[in-house]
This record gives sequence, structure tokens and C-alpha cells, in this order.
Amino acid sequence: MIRLLCVGLGGMGHHDWNAAVDCGGFTAVGGVDISDAARETFTDKTGAPTFTQLEDALAAVQADAALIAAPDQFHAPLTLNALDAGLDVICEKPMAENLRDARRMHHSALDRGKMLMIHHQLRWHPCWFEARRQIEAGAVGQLRRIDFHFSVHSDVCIHGYRSQLPHLVFQDLSIHHFDLIRYLVGQRCRSVFARDWVADEPGLSIQAATDAVAILEFEGPITAAYTATVRELIDPVGYICQARVHGSEGELFIGGDRVTVQTRSAHAQGTDPLIISPEPPDVGTWSAFAQAIETREPALTHSADNLQSLALMFAAIESSESGRIVEPAE
Repeated sequence: MIRLLCVGLGGMGHHDWNAAVDCGGFTAVGGVDISDAARETFTDKTGAPTFTQLEDALAAVQADAALIAAPDQFHAPLTLNALDAGLDVICEKPMAENLRDARRMHHSALDRGKMLMIHHQLRWHPCWFEARRQIEAGAVGQLRRIDFHFSVHSDVCIHGYRSQLPHLVFQDLSIHHFDLIRYLVGQRCRSVFARDWVADEPGLSIQAATDAVAILEFEGPITAAYTATVRELIDPVGYICQARVHGSEGELFIGGDRVTVQTRSAHAQGTDPLIISPEPPDVGTWSAFAQAIETREPALTHSADNLQSLALMFAAIESSESGRIVEPAE
């Protein structure tokens, strides 16, 4: 059983530590949060002691790994402290507020021989996992284009710190989406051209950009067209998103709980598309982290890979601000 120190117990942290405890591979040995309510909820379920400061927790409990699920601006310092203490780390996304800090986190883990995994659970969603498997098996031939769409109707931009984010979609959400696009493409991104804007709604006075588009050019060549909004009124696709993958030999559609595949040859013969309702993969986020700790082999969403997704996020922000095509940082 892996002894887990949980840092950030509310919000996404609440979901994360519950998932870790419920999966059976981890036992919570301590929790860190400034919220009395969050600490009480954690102790009620786990029986583990809680602290308001990570330093106090590190001095008081014996742990093998740490979950870092505090707000974004604390990801880098908390992760670095946990790595310095000899712990493997799973960190919520985005990995850091800038690439400099993200690189520091990655290299700190490398220098200490520790695992640093980023909590991108959508890579293990049954549909996205199956889509990647189909693409790798050559179901649609050579990839040429991906149309990726995210839409919800949410008031997330109206209240709290998100209402002050000038690039809300890119800063808070696109790291999920760009990571999934990279997951499907499997190639280096050469350039990003992006735009975002604030919803034109009567009575809505915010700074946060609620809508965004981007064109991402990958080696291959493969083009990804990205559209996103948090103010959709008609048929929002939800947080799982949709994607249509165009290949030399066919198309693949990811939507809801299904993956649909149609090849050119099957279409020419009048054959109906193949509809797949995939089962969950054998490995999920937390079992993958446990496996990485045991084998010392990087997980699917290890820090080196995630640096590339983070680079796309920052390239999109830079492009939106400058109006230029931006080459993502290496």
C-alpha cells in the first residue's frame, strides 16, 4: 500500500484524494489544506491527521508519494518541496503557471530519481483511450486533420478568480484539450495560431475570455482545428468533448460514450460505420501512478510529455495576444 500525503483537499483535490483512497492502492497518511471544513471532511473519511502547512506534514508523517491539488499558483513550490523530501508526486493540471517553473519541476524529479505524473485523467477515458488505440492500429490510415470541439453552458466565468482570467479558456481549460489532441496525433506541434474573446451578452461584464479558436499545425503534416466555449446555448458537448479525426483511409468520431469509425472502402461498399462502446481500460489514472512508483517507469502523463502540452497552452495565449503565429517552446 502506497502511503499518500494529500495536499489540497477541497475542489478537485477532494475528488482526487477520494479516487486515490477508493482505488485500493493508496492509503492516506496526511492531508494539507487551509480550510477547516476540507480538513474535517478528509479526516472523517481517512482518519489521517491534517495540517495547514506542507512543511509541518512532511515533518510529522511518513509518506511515499504526494498528491498536489492546491490552486495552480502553488503547484510548482509544493511539488518542489515534496520532491526535495524524497516523495514521488502526482500533480493537478496545469502543471505550473509558466514553462520555467514546469521545467524546474521536471528536472527536479529527474535529478532525484522520482516520478512526477500530471493528473490528466481524460487520457484514460474509455472513448479517448479507444480512439488512440484505433489510430495506432491504422483504422483510418495516416492522420491528416482533427476537428476538436469543447462546449458547455457554465457560469464558471462569472464568479470567483476565473472571472478575472483574461484568457479563461486557454488558461483554465485548454490544457485538457491540447493534451488530448497531442495524445491522438503523436507528433510534434510546429505552430499555433489562436484567438479568444469575451462573450457578447447583455449584462455580462467580465474580463474572462469565454470563447476561443486555434489552429495547430503538427508534423505529418496534421492540422488540428480547435473550438471552445463556456457559453453554449444549443447542444453543448460537455467536458468530455468531441473530436472528428480525418485520415487517408477513413474517419473516426469521438462523442458521448461512443467511438464511430468509417473507412473509405466500407463507405464505397455501402457498409454502415463501426460503432464502438468501449469498456474502461485496465489501467486508470491512479493505478498508472501506482505502477510508475513500483516499476520506476514513467506513466502515460509523465512530466516530460506534459511539458509539450503546456507549451501549446502558452503558445495559444501568446498568439491570441500578439495576433501572430507562434512556434511552441521546445
